[in-house]
Amino acid sequence: MKIRIHGVLRNIMIREGFATGQILVAIVESKFVKGAIDINGLIDKFPNIKTVVANINSKNTNVVLSNENIVLYGDGYIYDKIGDYTFKISPNSFYQVNPKQTKVIYETAIKEASLNKNDILCDLYSGIGTIGIFASKYVKNVYGIEIVSQAIKDAKENAKINNIENIEFIEGDVETAFDKLLKSNINPNAVIVDPPRKGLDEKTIENFNNLKLEKLVYVSCNPATLARDLSILQKEYEIKSITPIDNFPYSSHVETVVTLNKKGKK
Repeated sequence: MKIRIHGVLRNIMIREGFATGQILVAIVESKFVKGAIDINGLIDKFPNIKTVVANINSKNTNVVLSNENIVLYGDGYIYDKIGDYTFKISPNSFYQVNPKQTKVIYETAIKEASLNKNDILCDLYSGIGTIGIFASKYVKNVYGIEIVSQAIKDAKENAKINNIENIEFIEGDVETAFDKLLKSNINPNAVIVDPPRKGLDEKTIENFNNLKLEKLVYVSCNPATLARDLSILQKEYEIKSITPIDNFPYSSHVETVVTLNKKGKK
């Protein structure tokens, strides 16, 4: 097998569909030179590789991927299945690293939220739409908010693939886009939020406290920022349950699903 790269190789990212076996390879370079990457040997030896992309990241940063992708082989994306749903995954789209446990996380969050057909649900930090699509059959409408453009494109495509008609995806920073959504006369009574490790911003927490939601589920990968945010949310909410889920085996990290009820609700 041979893979020749002429230039500065920064990273190689590999994604595998747990259910489909499809593999995506992203070769991260500081600059792209046409014809400089020879991947023939790689494709021949590993037929499960369905796509290879060159990601061009010339910035001096610890961020692995830029937004510039050049497809070298295949379609530039792969598919995976979680439960009954199929998801399109592109290089820049967030996708949980442990799909088997991801199903457990989503099912736990939805069960704890006690969703019903009258609920208006917001899925914040929605990524490629996984949580919102999972929850869609239980509620009246879903609004997903995500800042990554490619993830929003994948999310809209995933809604079509799975024939989900009661879901809308909005591109934007949760801090501003959620605030704008609320001012447009959309009145959610349920929220599932799955932020990055930095946790929630002050404006979103303020909106949660002002809304006094009937159902609020916080999915977290960082206990430190989770504890910080819960201490502020306890102004208007009581913690109903905390469920740790081992999403990162053989590491000190844990995914946590926290269910909150507005104060005074039985």
